[in-house]
Amino acid sequence: MLQGIRDNSKGMVAKVIVGLIVVTFALFGVDSLVGLTQGSNAPATVNGEDISERDLYQATQRQRQQILASMGNNADPSALDNNLIRGMVLDSLIQQKALLIKAADNDMSISEKMIDEIILSDARFQDGGTFSAPVFDNIIRSQGFTRLTYREFISDQELLKQQHAALAQSSYVLPASVKYFLGLERQTRDIRYFAMPIEKVRQLTSVTEAEVKAEFEARKASLNTTEQVSLEYVVLEQEKLAATISISEEAINTQYEQVVASFESQEQRQAAHILIEVNDEVGDEAALAKITAIKSRLDAGEDFAALAKAESNDFGSVDNGGELGIINKGTFESAFEDALYTLELGQISEPVQSESGYHLIKVLSIEGNEPPSLADSRANIVEQLTRSEAEQQFLEQLDNLKDLAFVGGDLVDLAAELELEIKSMAKFSRAGGNDALSQNTKLVREAFSNELISEGLNSTPIEIDQTTAVVIRVKEHFPVRQQTFPEVVDSIRDQLLTKKASELLQQRASEAVIQIAATGDASVVAADFEVKSFLNSNRLNAEIPGPILNKAFTLAHPGKGKSSADTVILADSSLAVVIVDKVNPADFSEVSEQELQTFSKLLAERLGSQAYQVFVQETRDAAEVERL
Repeated sequence: MLQGIRDNSKGMVAKVIVGLIVVTFALFGVDSLVGLTQGSNAPATVNGEDISERDLYQATQRQRQQILASMGNNADPSALDNNLIRGMVLDSLIQQKALLIKAADNDMSISEKMIDEIILSDARFQDGGTFSAPVFDNIIRSQGFTRLTYREFISDQELLKQQHAALAQSSYVLPASVKYFLGLERQTRDIRYFAMPIEKVRQLTSVTEAEVKAEFEARKASLNTTEQVSLEYVVLEQEKLAATISISEEAINTQYEQVVASFESQEQRQAAHILIEVNDEVGDEAALAKITAIKSRLDAGEDFAALAKAESNDFGSVDNGGELGIINKGTFESAFEDALYTLELGQISEPVQSESGYHLIKVLSIEGNEPPSLADSRANIVEQLTRSEAEQQFLEQLDNLKDLAFVGGDLVDLAAELELEIKSMAKFSRAGGNDALSQNTKLVREAFSNELISEGLNSTPIEIDQTTAVVIRVKEHFPVRQQTFPEVVDSIRDQLLTKKASELLQQRASEAVIQIAATGDASVVAADFEVKSFLNSNRLNAEIPGPILNKAFTLAHPGKGKSSADTVILADSSLAVVIVDKVNPADFSEVSEQELQTFSKLLAERLGSQAYQVFVQETRDAAEVERL
């Protein structure tokens, strides 16, 4: 079959196809070839405007990166559902597109100058407190942006912020409403409560053996164990390999010679440039003519920095007279650097063509670096060589680990060959165990695989991180089974006791509430419990448990000579009876005008946020959306 493919690939049809592909690349770029396989339709359109496949892909990748970053060292890319992420991201892009169309309909816009200021002030794009074009380019490329698409991204984000601010900050609250809500906020209450611990009632409650057996029979179909496995495993760790490595003096000296050589060749140059971009508005010939005219003005004696500020299209350096700072080799395009490193100090280049357009380059300074001494470099060299050797040994042993794990019937020969210790891991379920290894999602998924459980095989090496790999073997599998009566009798008895105690407790608490509401007197019903009282308690009283405090401020105002009461369930299944004897209105004489204004602003922001959410939903619902 392979030979047939080779033979056919030499035929005329194959050559024609290859020729078409080459022409497609030359005329339209790589995207055109991708488009042939993906189709030309956009994943979705909103009010007739496309959401491109590129936008969806980039947004999905950014979302994946954010999810993986939030997972930390335990991140497992294979655990992510790409279709689910893509669907969620597309929904978000549809909503965003609808909002941006709405903003455009309302004549909202972001100026080019504002975008420049946002980029220049972003600390991520700065080197030593100053904007760095190379840093900027590297970061946005890593995120899948070009300069143009990143500016579009910033423009969209700022438009959405502006739209949000226009709605959220335009809400207001009438003074009467401010006083009403502030009155509720500053209101205090005279509160009493007593807890009725369930444990006291449990001690007075009993459950018969017949009741326990009846409960077991009723529930036994659902009383199953959790599937579990126990493992034995070996760990290959780069750190342990590093501890066994000794670096020779010869290797240290050889590495130091390379350090010296690199310093001798690592000349640094400080440069400035003037850029005339080639874009949709300025063609290649026009840009070349303009840069040539600027070169003539420089030759005539005009100041380079002044012309850079007036003429250059590089927004990152224009305010600094075109200065780019110190440039190391490998930072810029080869054409730019080749020209830079042929110039003498103070010399200005002829026009240099790059992907962006045409440059004039001026050398501001030339510096060489002095290499450190061997004594100063020794520790760093030893660390680098040790790490490099450990990485190499780790990769070699990882290959051996893969082979030995594949052919081995158990871990004994593998461990002996690589001098690793066989360890045991306590049983755990598919939810993971109590230590870092048994919580690793890749390890857990592998441990419950059919190959390891049914066939008793070793796993392939599981890379926990870049410096640690584990091979596991299922020692014992504990499948799901129905639990026997002796296994669950204590649990069922305990549950029945709690249920009975809870019912008795609720009955007693309800009776207490009725009596308190009728008389206001809690002395009889609370005789067995401690009653706690708090006068003029506000909503933030830390001395009162949260559930009790919340319940107290939801109770109705008590009538004259009466009390309001109700029950609330506490975290340990106990009950508390909550009593409100009096509601004390807020004292506005102690509220300053500034406090009123602050509260009014807070309420307005809350209403504004709600208004914006309604606007977003209405805009999304009104949009005409078509999906593939």
